[in-house]
Amino acid sequence: MSLDVIQTECLSYDDSVQGAIAFSDGIIDVYDWNSQEFIGYEVHAGLVFIDATIGNVGRIRNTLAHECFHWYKHRHYFNYNRFHNNGQEFAFRCEKSKVNASNQTSIKTDIETMEWQAKMMAPRILMPKKAAKILLTNLIKGSESFVNRAEAAELMVTKFANTFNVSRQSAAIRMLQLGFTDAEPLCSYDTTESDFANGAKYKSQAQMHRTPIDLFTAFEIYRENELLRESLHTGAFLFADGYFVINDSRYVSSSNDQQAHLTAYAKTHLAECTLDFSVKLVNTSLMRSTKTLLYRHDAEFQKEAVFDANTQNTELFNKAKDFENKLKRSQSTHKTSTKWLWERMQEEHWNSSTFQENTKLDAINYTRVQKPEHKFKMGALVAMGVGLRLTPTEMDEILSLTGLAFDPNDKEQQAYAYLFSGYAGRSIDDCNEFLREIDVTELGSQQRLEPMKKSL
Repeated sequence: MSLDVIQTECLSYDDSVQGAIAFSDGIIDVYDWNSQEFIGYEVHAGLVFIDATIGNVGRIRNTLAHECFHWYKHRHYFNYNRFHNNGQEFAFRCEKSKVNASNQTSIKTDIETMEWQAKMMAPRILMPKKAAKILLTNLIKGSESFVNRAEAAELMVTKFANTFNVSRQSAAIRMLQLGFTDAEPLCSYDTTESDFANGAKYKSQAQMHRTPIDLFTAFEIYRENELLRESLHTGAFLFADGYFVINDSRYVSSSNDQQAHLTAYAKTHLAECTLDFSVKLVNTSLMRSTKTLLYRHDAEFQKEAVFDANTQNTELFNKAKDFENKLKRSQSTHKTSTKWLWERMQEEHWNSSTFQENTKLDAINYTRVQKPEHKFKMGALVAMGVGLRLTPTEMDEILSLTGLAFDPNDKEQQAYAYLFSGYAGRSIDDCNEFLREIDVTELGSQQRLEPMKKSL
C-alpha cells in the first residue's frame, strides 16, 4: 500500500482519537502537550497516524488495520468528492466512540458507514475466519463449567485477544461476528486497555525547526520569553542572515556591506551555532471546537514563531552564560559610568564630530561626557552605548554604575536592551529605524532637536 506511519503525535488530549489517515495533502490537528494546544501538522496522501499514547500492541495493530482498510476501500470516495463536488474533507479522524460497532441501525451518513466498515473489517483482517472459529470453538468448550456466563465471556475474550495479539474490543467484535453473542457487551471500548492515564504526554514534532526569523518578530518573542532574553543578553550572539549565531569566526563573518553573515560552515551546521526558532501552525478557525470524523481543507491555520527550551537552545544558552561570566570577571571596575564611557571613546579616537555622528547627541553632551561626575539619563547612556557598540554586559554595567537598570516590564526599556543583543553591532541609524517601527522614542533625537527648538 506504500503508506507512511507516524507514532509520535497525540491526536487528542483525552485519548478519544486512536488514529487518522490522509487521502490527500493537507493539515491536521495534533495536540502538543508542551504548549497544551492543538497545532497543525502538514500531511501528504497515504500518511497514517497512530496516537502516541497507545502502548498496547493489540490496539496499535487494530488501529493500523483500521486505517489500512480506509485507504484500500475509501480513498476513491474522497478523491472523487474533492475533484467533482469541491469536497473539503481530506482525512479521517478515527474516534473510538463515534460509531457503535455492534449496532448498524445508528448509522446515518456515508462517513459513519465507512467508519463502521473499517471497525468491522479490522478484526477480520487480524483474525482470519478459519483460525478464529477453531479457537472460539475450543474456548466455548473450555468454559462449559462456568456458571457465570458474563465472567466466562470476559475470560474468553481475553484469551482470544492474547492469542491473536489484538485489543479486547477487537477480539469481542470478531467473536460476535462469528456468532458468540455473549461478547456483545464487550464490543464497546475497553477502558482497562487505555494507556492514557499512565502514558507519556508528548511534545509535538509538528514544528518546523531552525527557521529564519526577522528582528521585529524576534523582538515580540523577546518581550515575552525569558530564555530568549537571557540568551541574547549574554552578548554571545550576533544576528546574521535571519539567525542569532554565536559570535565566532567559524560561524560569522563580515562582508563589504559591513553586515554580519553566516559562514559556509555555519549554514550547514545550524544546530551547532544558532538559536532555534521554530514555526508552528495554529488553527484559527472555529471548526476546531466541533468534533467530527473528518479533517477539512477549509480549516484556517496561521504560522506562529516560537522559541522553546529544547536541547539545542539550552546547550547554547549554557555556552553563552560561560562567555558572559568570563567577560564580567575581566571587566570589574570602580569607575563612574561617565568616566568609563569617556575612556572607551578615547580608545576609539572619538572627537566631537564622531561623537555626534555615532550617538545623535549634540556637542553639549560631548562636553559633559568628559566630566567624570556628570550623570546622564538612560536615553543618553543608551545612545552612547549603541555608538560604542557595547555588549549587553557592558551596557548593564554602565547603567548599574549610574543606579539604573532596564525594566523588563517596560516596552521602551525592553527595546533599548534589545539593541545590544538583537541589534548588536548596528549603527545608531539602524537602531532608530527599528525604534520608529515599533513606536518607541528614538535615541539622540530629543537632545539633538532641543538646540534647534531654542534657536527658533
